[in-house]
Amino acid sequence: MAQTPGFNLGELMKQAQMIQQSFEANKEKLRQETATATVGGGMVTATVNGEKQVTEIKIAKELVDEGDVSAIEDLVVSAVNAANVEIDKKINANMAAFAGNALGGLGGAGLGDMADMLGGLLGGGKK
Repeated sequence: MAQTPGFNLGELMKQAQMIQQSFEANKEKLRQETATATVGGGMVTATVNGEKQVTEIKIAKELVDEGDVSAIEDLVVSAVNAANVEIDKKINANMAAFAGNALGGLGGAGLGDMADMLGGLLGGGKK
C-alpha cells in the first residue's frame, strides 16, 4: 500500500498525543474558570464554575429584610441562569480557539486543508 505524499503516520500519532495532552490541560483550565451574574439591580449575585456548579450566592440584606421569599427565589434562579449563560460563552470561546489551534497543528501531518475546514466549522479558522 503506497503512502500518500506528504502524509506521515508517525508524525500524525505524535501530534495526536500532544493534542490529547493539551486537551486535558485545557479541560483543567476550564474547570477553574468562573462566571458571575448579578440581577435585580444588584440584589442577587450568583457565581458558577466551569463545571456549572454554583459556587456562591449573595443576597442583599435589604431583600431579605423585605421578606419576599418568592422574589428572592425568582432572583436566585435568574442569577444562576445568567451565570450559566456567561460560563457557556467562556467555554465555547475557549473550545473553539482550542479546536482551531489543535486542528491547525495537524497541517504538518499532511492534513492542513482538513484541519482548516474543521477548525473553521468549530470557530477556530486558519492561522
